[in-house]
Amino acid sequence: MKRTQIAQYGYVLIAITFYVLGMIYMILPQISCFSFDILSGIILIVYGIIKIIGYFSNDLYCLAFQHDLASGLFLIALGIITLGYNHKIQDYASIGLGGLILLDSLLKIQTSGDAKRFGLKNWYCILGLSLIAGVFGFLTIMCTFQKEIPIRYVIGCALLSEGLMSHYLIYYTVKKEKRLLPYKDNQ
Repeated sequence: MKRTQIAQYGYVLIAITFYVLGMIYMILPQISCFSFDILSGIILIVYGIIKIIGYFSNDLYCLAFQHDLASGLFLIALGIITLGYNHKIQDYASIGLGGLILLDSLLKIQTSGDAKRFGLKNWYCILGLSLIAGVFGFLTIMCTFQKEIPIRYVIGCALLSEGLMSHYLIYYTVKKEKRLLPYKDNQ
């Protein structure tokens, strides 16, 4: 399987993981933070590896994966920190998650501008989804300090919007080179 396909399937798998985690986080508040932190560390490392594979793929437009080398390395480092110090970072986990989603959405806003310059018709959808994810990332950070708003729902919506943004971006911007067949004359 080629790197582009691995990255595409990986992004879809991570998006589905975000959908599931977002729903679980909203519906099942009794899940222990320790279990969630361990799972988060593993997901961060896997997501980082997928991003690095995507960066080195042969995507024709180079839109979806353009920031993924640095992002992937950062996610791997953060995943290792999360696994190693999960009992000490629980108070900062929602701030970190909000920051990651906010950063990713800002990078995707830049990608939507690049998609517009490439002439992709759905650039505005990428922009809209990026703005929504950015708002939920920002709210995740802010709600950590505001105890009036149930943070579980904000985090769940942030995970869902991050998954949707990534899923849509991969679906509409990754183009593989098609092997051109030699032209045959029908004489």
